[in-house]
Amino acid sequence: MTLSLIVGEGGIGVPGPPETSRINPVTCPDIPRVKDRASPVENFREPMATTPAHQRGDDTTSAEHDSRSGAELEEGQSAARTTSRRHPGVRLLLTLLVLLPMLATGILILSSANSAWRFRQNAEVVARDATALQVVANARAQMNSLEVPLTAVSYAGQIGISETVLDSLLHPAVPFSTQLAQGTATIAGFPTFSSTPTMRADVAELQGMITQVAAKTVSFNAVHVFLTKMANDIDTIWYKDYDRLQADVGSWQPPGTFEVHASALRQTYQAFLAGGHEIEGAIFVLEGSGPADSKQELIQAAGEYQTATGEFAGQLSPKALQAWQHLQTDPSDQRFAATIQQGLNVALTGATPPFVNNAAFAGSSMTPGVHYLGDLNKLVTSASQDLHDTALSQAVTASGHLVGELIFLALLALVGIGGVVVGGRVLTRPLKKLAAAALQVHSGEFDLERLPDSGPREVVTTTEAFNDMALTLKAVEAKAVALAAEDLSDPELLIPLPGRTGHALQASVDTLAVRIRERELQRQLLHEAATHDSLTGLLNRAAVFEFLTHDVSRRREAGETVAVLFIDLDGLKPLNDTYGHEVGDTAILATGMALMQATDDCDVVGRLGGDEFLVVLCHAHSCTGDTVVERIRESVAQCRIPVQDVLVPLEASVGVALTQCDGDTDPMLLVRQADEAMYEAKKTARAIRDNFISANS
Repeated sequence: MTLSLIVGEGGIGVPGPPETSRINPVTCPDIPRVKDRASPVENFREPMATTPAHQRGDDTTSAEHDSRSGAELEEGQSAARTTSRRHPGVRLLLTLLVLLPMLATGILILSSANSAWRFRQNAEVVARDATALQVVANARAQMNSLEVPLTAVSYAGQIGISETVLDSLLHPAVPFSTQLAQGTATIAGFPTFSSTPTMRADVAELQGMITQVAAKTVSFNAVHVFLTKMANDIDTIWYKDYDRLQADVGSWQPPGTFEVHASALRQTYQAFLAGGHEIEGAIFVLEGSGPADSKQELIQAAGEYQTATGEFAGQLSPKALQAWQHLQTDPSDQRFAATIQQGLNVALTGATPPFVNNAAFAGSSMTPGVHYLGDLNKLVTSASQDLHDTALSQAVTASGHLVGELIFLALLALVGIGGVVVGGRVLTRPLKKLAAAALQVHSGEFDLERLPDSGPREVVTTTEAFNDMALTLKAVEAKAVALAAEDLSDPELLIPLPGRTGHALQASVDTLAVRIRERELQRQLLHEAATHDSLTGLLNRAAVFEFLTHDVSRRREAGETVAVLFIDLDGLKPLNDTYGHEVGDTAILATGMALMQATDDCDVVGRLGGDEFLVVLCHAHSCTGDTVVERIRESVAQCRIPVQDVLVPLEASVGVALTQCDGDTDPMLLVRQADEAMYEAKKTARAIRDNFISANS
């Protein structure tokens, strides 16, 4: 079943008067003809120019015959063979040619591999240094956790409070005696506490100190002095290890921001130490207890903490930055930081300590203080872990580069050896054959078998030239024999030399190629004239009908829909009658360009003649013909042609015929139905326009 749509100026099925909205005058591009796009009718390509074949100059000159004796000839051949032995062979030259660049490349690769090896070794050393710093920092944290119960019990004993009463007042999660026992056992497992004679002596003294604290035979000040000394001994080990890390980093020269992160590690440790002093000083100041210089110690610790945190700002590694952000946002840490600030305010202002003899305050501050100091220690260990991970990653990368370079060196050696072997065979075999044939020619033997074309291009070219030369010499020899016999009827005298024959043949081929090009160009011009409209460059009536017939047949097999648009340029006859056919031709050309602009590459546009055009939509657009019709109508309406200093707008009527292709589909019937739909649209639009004019007159 075929569906015919009436398309007027108001759209499909909605005939109406022309649009009254004003359109800015736009003239169509000044192009003499619409350029055909993807024409469905076969366009012949421009014949390619025939390049004349390579011409060989085989002009033969007369050879001078010398009267040397056979002994002299043999002497010359022997001298030639002796001279050839003095020159190196092809295989030796090829070996040297490959070996020297390989040797230079191998030296560079080995140098790079050596650098990668040293880089890897230095990275692993730095990774071990970072691990050592992390272990020492953990030992320092363990020392801090042991310091809390030790100072609490010693201070309680000094003021006459037993350990049992102390536990009931401070409510620790684990009794202080148990904490001391566990802390002592844990310390024994840390390698830092046995790494130096000083630390081993400190651990021994610590065990005795714990016994004295339990027996209340040692003062709080003595305990405090000892703990301070032991902490300083651990700090000395950390700083020594850090100096070794910095020296190893200087030898390594790592890429990126590693050195910045290594520098920030020192500041994190200083912040960790200052934080511990802040905790101790704040509790002493708020309780009004402890050494006399507690306030000064707190003020100094706060300044050191502020300096350290300010120096590592923006320089922390990823894990350290995460630990620092946790410290800044953790509610428990923030509350204890506020406690430290409160103690600092008391120290600076000289205010009365708010928690004098308040055991509950000491108990409530113990756990948050340990937690706060633990998070500061995590900042240090995270920074150390980042350095360790980064160094190991760089070491792995360097190992990969090292292995890759060694593999490349091995492959280079294999390729070089293989190249020498293969290249030697490819070059040596044809050259030996060529040398043997040259010796035969040198000895006066011209009747040779043709040498095969093998080997590199230059060798093949030389072989071909030698074969041609041998044939020429053979022909010259035959002519010389005929002339020597004074036999002018000898057929050899009638046979031209190969070079002249090739030259004459190529001249004939060139002439024939020129004539073929001329005929091909003429045929293409005739084909263009037979299938395209001379004014617009669109397919002409016969060509577009031929395409429609083949397209319907193809879509019938595919079961596709076909849509045909019949376009008529309104008002062409008045333009021709009033202003002449040149203006009418301009209008037709502008309409053709508008149709090309409104359709896609897969659509086919043709001119049937006069003011009639035909558009065959591709399958993708057949079911949306109304959209294409609207684009065509708007594209034509936007065209203006200049007539006597006035821009005259163009209008077109469009009819659509749409059908599902089957065995009964007739292409010409589709054209007629689209034509009828177009005329119906034109008639309806004219009637509405006339009624509109009558109503407003």
